[in-house]
Amino acid sequence: MNPSTKIVRINVNARRTTSIDDLPTDILSSEILVRLPAKCIGVYRTVSKQWLSLLSSKNFILRHCRHISTSYKQMFFSVALFQSSVFPVTFDPSDYLPKTLIPLPTNTYWYDVRVLTSFDGLVCLSFRGTQKMILWNPLTHATKFVSSTLSRGRFKQKTDAVGLYVSPSNEYMLLHAKRRNGSMKLYKYSSRCDSWRKMGFVDERKYHNYKMSWSNGTFFQGVVYFIVKVDAAGMGNYLFGFHVDSDELKSKPKPATTKHDGDGSLVVVRNQLHMFVANSLPNWSLHLWRMDGENWTKIWVRQNILPPSLFGRTITYVVSTGKFLVVSRSGTVFEIDTTKNGIECYHPVFSESSIQGAVYTETLMSPDF
Repeated sequence: MNPSTKIVRINVNARRTTSIDDLPTDILSSEILVRLPAKCIGVYRTVSKQWLSLLSSKNFILRHCRHISTSYKQMFFSVALFQSSVFPVTFDPSDYLPKTLIPLPTNTYWYDVRVLTSFDGLVCLSFRGTQKMILWNPLTHATKFVSSTLSRGRFKQKTDAVGLYVSPSNEYMLLHAKRRNGSMKLYKYSSRCDSWRKMGFVDERKYHNYKMSWSNGTFFQGVVYFIVKVDAAGMGNYLFGFHVDSDELKSKPKPATTKHDGDGSLVVVRNQLHMFVANSLPNWSLHLWRMDGENWTKIWVRQNILPPSLFGRTITYVVSTGKFLVVSRSGTVFEIDTTKNGIECYHPVFSESSIQGAVYTETLMSPDF
């Protein structure tokens, strides 16, 4: 061998450096990008035309929404004196709540807005003056009016109820139960078709009784549930479920409580439907029930306490703390902590004059989806 000959040895076992460009598009979107916060997705859309197309597709937005809604930290959207803002759901008194001020849609005034419900990053609002309803994404500021005529999409505070849900075809819908002219009627709004349709109802006149109040709907496994509170002594409460696959409203079994039923409110916890029930005299108490098939199981109770008012309040299970956040129309947000005893199990955590609000998760979901 010529001494001047240079021998080059190649390590066939050496690992090749892999960049993100080497990953298949389906793996990149379904395993990596889908896990990022919604705000980050907006930034990554500027990387290239390919990424813009990928991250703006309806398929990606839906998968991202499903993942984020169950795994990422929740936010609180509030409308208070002269401002609206969002901040993380961390109500530890020692924590500073960094607020992000956001403009309300359509340049409306704060005192003209009602916060009705939220689902998958969309918030349903109504306006006191016109009674019109809109769907709004506080992150992207995308807005859609759903009121089409004088009778469709108008919300009355003391007689109506609404519920947001997603259909089997992944279409976002708004359900509106409204009492008018001596009967209860049910309508659903399609955001994709921008149209309203009247649904059938069970004994319309019976459930128009002025002593009955309807909660807003809670969507769980293909059914939108409503609690109907009867303000007559000994009458108890009702539970109805609107089945989104058949468009039918049916009476549903409720927890086996007593004639002293007080307020009730539904909440989804770890993919199971629960109901808080606050009983009144003679035995003040607060109960938590879990739905198991067609039956209800009591899983928690606190006796001899003056329970908070629950009906008409929105209760959300906060994944990061394991506690329940109750948003009250009276201007108070309080927690229910099932690890505590006595009156310590619930306490106010945030209060601001004339506040309204809703817990939601920041997503890219559009009201037109």
